[in-house]
Amino acid sequence: MSIKQEKFCNYYLESGNASEAYRRAFSCGKMAEQTIWAKASILLAKDKVRARVEQLRSELQRRSDITKDEAVGILADIARANIVDVLDIKRSADYTTILVGDISKLPLNVQRSILSVKSSDKGYEVKLYNKIEAIDKLSKMLGWDAPVKQEVTNKGEEAYTIRVVARKEDLPSGDTDD
Repeated sequence: MSIKQEKFCNYYLESGNASEAYRRAFSCGKMAEQTIWAKASILLAKDKVRARVEQLRSELQRRSDITKDEAVGILADIARANIVDVLDIKRSADYTTILVGDISKLPLNVQRSILSVKSSDKGYEVKLYNKIEAIDKLSKMLGWDAPVKQEVTNKGEEAYTIRVVARKEDLPSGDTDD
């Protein structure tokens, strides 16, 4: 495979557009759009190029994959987060001082719950991710949501009901298409 073909494969994965990838990898200054499209299509159809694109795509996916367990763990950390874990509270007989602790020294589960930290004229402001949203996403991922019944009207204005269920197992027996 040539260097330009390798560049084409990388640009194709980056942009998702064969014509754009072809323009970036090859000299196309005087080519018509239709010619670029045709050449990009032909190049993408070549066995070596197609195989290389799949190889690069697999490597990229392997590096960027997040498992369901990781996603559930992060969402659980957000749901369990407590703002007090981020603060350093010092009490004396005369006063109580509340400071933002050293965030780099916080446990990972607490760090994951922090949305932002910004400096203000009164000190530091710490925002945590929304617990309700995290719990909602967790409940959807784990199938805790009950089936939703919705009424939909078609063009003939006849009403019919669509039952949305999370899993096939949630259907009453005898109500499957198998």
